[in-house]
Amino acid sequence: MTRRGRMLLTAIAFLLGLAVAAAALLVCGIPAALAGGADDDAVTVTVQEGDTLWGYAEEYAPEGMSPHEFVVEARTVNQLPTGRVSVGQELEMPVFDGASR
Repeated sequence: MTRRGRMLLTAIAFLLGLAVAAAALLVCGIPAALAGGADDDAVTVTVQEGDTLWGYAEEYAPEGMSPHEFVVEARTVNQLPTGRVSVGQELEMPVFDGASR
């Protein structure tokens, strides 16, 4: 194989790798923090007795976002397997661009 042929084969393999990586990100989903959905100015809260993610949704969710959507986002940001929180647990509440509450 000539030098030009090897270079062409390498370029094709590189582009194919990029395409596979892009497809994997689209299929698996990109975390909101990387996708730009949430602002870097997230608020950290310490869970108090009686606090729930639904309560935080009422306080922190922007207008137009349902409490369910906010709970899903908060669970993703905090890597919570369920919606249960414990007293003393520190949670990062996402703050969205243009949010007015």
